[in-house]
Amino acid sequence: MKTLFVSCLLLLLPTVAMAAVQECSIDMAKTAPNVRYDFNDNGTITDRKTGLTWMRCPIGKTWSSTNQTCEGDGTGMFWQSALNEVQSINQSTSHNLYQFAGKSTWRLPNIKELVSLAEHSCRKPALNGKAFNEVFPYQTTDGDVRAYVWSNTLVAEASEILVFDVRNAEVGSYGVSALEASVLLVSED
Repeated sequence: MKTLFVSCLLLLLPTVAMAAVQECSIDMAKTAPNVRYDFNDNGTITDRKTGLTWMRCPIGKTWSSTNQTCEGDGTGMFWQSALNEVQSINQSTSHNLYQFAGKSTWRLPNIKELVSLAEHSCRKPALNGKAFNEVFPYQTTDGDVRAYVWSNTLVAEASEILVFDVRNAEVGSYGVSALEASVLLVSED
């Protein structure tokens, strides 16, 4: 019996070890607490501070209202592809995200809007853990750059676009064809 119990524990160990766990400091005040957001059952959150409505899932993942989480794999996209996808979402009645959550206009956020989501007391992700629970892949050591989220903010002198790193709330810039980052959409409707 003891051997069976230990064997079962060993089977569960890899699952527990692989789960991403947000790391938060108890010594810092929350900058994006749960009370700041309205958690909608339609796969969006509304930020009471900014008035913006955010898709909770990046493009490629789908919202499960039953499980209250995003499911599937996020789609990394080059910046121009992300712009084209947003245009398709807003204009193509056959797109599965057309008028998502009753909103007629979705767009890439600017970098200030992305940074406004930062939860500075946490990392991996540096976002509100309830609003964006297990949404983004956080390990970039294997070359996966979907922890970066495209903004619509251009760095003119460098012909680069600013990205937001959800792991640590840092901002960086990349060329439009340099990486396939995540796409998280926002609406003002």
